[in-house]
Amino acid sequence: MSMGIHTAIALGLIVYVVLTTVVSFFMMTRVRKPADYLVAGRGLQYWVLTGTIIGTCIGTGVIIGGTGLAYKHGWAGSAYPIGLGLGTLLTGLLFARMRRYKFMTLSEEIACYYDRKRVVVEFSSITLFLSQLCWLTVQIMGGAAVLGAVTSLPYKTCVVLAGFAKAIITIPGGLKAVVYTDVLQTVILFCGFGFLLHSALDRAGGLAGLRQSMPADYFSFLGMESLGGWNVLGLVLVLTLSPIADPGRRLTIYSAGSEASARRSMITSGVAVIIFSIAVGITGMYTFQLNPQLSVPDQALPWLVMNVLPPWLAAFVVVAVVSGMSSAANGNAAAAGTFFVRHIFPLVTGRYPQRPVVTVRWALAYAFLASTALALCTGSIVGFVVKFLPLTMSGLGVIILLGRFWKRSTWQGALAAMITTPVVSLVLMSIPAAAKFCDNPTIPATVAGLLAHLAISSLTPPSQRSFDEVAADMARERQAIEGGTEAARGKPSARPQPDTVTT
Repeated sequence: MSMGIHTAIALGLIVYVVLTTVVSFFMMTRVRKPADYLVAGRGLQYWVLTGTIIGTCIGTGVIIGGTGLAYKHGWAGSAYPIGLGLGTLLTGLLFARMRRYKFMTLSEEIACYYDRKRVVVEFSSITLFLSQLCWLTVQIMGGAAVLGAVTSLPYKTCVVLAGFAKAIITIPGGLKAVVYTDVLQTVILFCGFGFLLHSALDRAGGLAGLRQSMPADYFSFLGMESLGGWNVLGLVLVLTLSPIADPGRRLTIYSAGSEASARRSMITSGVAVIIFSIAVGITGMYTFQLNPQLSVPDQALPWLVMNVLPPWLAAFVVVAVVSGMSSAANGNAAAAGTFFVRHIFPLVTGRYPQRPVVTVRWALAYAFLASTALALCTGSIVGFVVKFLPLTMSGLGVIILLGRFWKRSTWQGALAAMITTPVVSLVLMSIPAAAKFCDNPTIPATVAGLLAHLAISSLTPPSQRSFDEVAADMARERQAIEGGTEAARGKPSARPQPDTVTT
């Protein structure tokens, strides 16, 4: 049976990679100008947006981390996708209106909140760009871990294969390729976990049978009695703030065909991810029921696939897992490429690239190489990223929310929040007594950043220009990238001067 499983998985992965690669190269032929590659021509329909948003939400963290957490703490594993779903839903309700401004990146939106103050916008641009590279590394490592567990190939070989596969799916067609392959991958993901959920509940005797074989605290509300209420709330908070400050989610909003479709797709996707949390919780607990002796909780799903499921279902689930991780990686790469051409390249050179699509493709190639190389290093690097990156994103979430809803926000207050949040987090984590009192510093760090923003903004003068005035300036500059004009071809007369090419 072992050979049967490996053969079925290998065939499933080959078909999946070939199919998604064909879609990507087909979409490459549909790219007519830079805007097609970077923001999919700003014409994505509701169903396409919904498919890609769901796919990018359900990545390595949800599939591997969430099921591992459910294996160890029951319904606490569902808190992971619930937080992401809530954040996605709120982003649609609160920020879909940003589609009307035709932004290209989240940093453009932040610039409009804070009068385009360079220290704030460049800090956020660099942070957001690096965050996408780091999450891309996490997705490659997650894919490699699953591939290694189900194929028995050496880990480094799996890392290279995972990085290469994600690169050939993403680079050729840009965002157009990403969104359509994400739709395909989302369908595979839900079908695979649907089959898995049916099989798990049937064999476990339903939820009642599963509950009888679990520790009592596993079935408490969101596993709070097992993991701890404070830790569950902190996890939900940081994951709710994450989509609000996620450049990938914003990129889908900016690429929507209309403001209404952007809002509806974000809300639908948020609800779908919350529903998916049920599958995550049940999968982790079902694995615990079968084998409570796993030393590494994150191996719960790979162990289940290789030791319990029939070959056809094992292959389907592995392809579904890889699909979810690939969708998230594709979203990270697309956002990183757009950030590079819009902010990082002009920050370094003082001008916009003459051939934006070529520049982005090369940048993404180097990004995949760097992320794959980083994934080949020790796991402590990615552990650092996973542990500290959400704390930085929480600070960005604070400045975005206050910038959007509090007109008195100032750039000084935003800077104070971005500095205060990670500092408080590091202090709490480094003091043993504080760590015992608060295992998860997200909540106090976020509150501290919020208070710092409110206090400093109240003491400093308000912005001189309105949101719409700054947005108009940004729109004029985007003509140097999106294509079709003299500026788009990088003519010297159309290039912004170095002192105006601020990110």
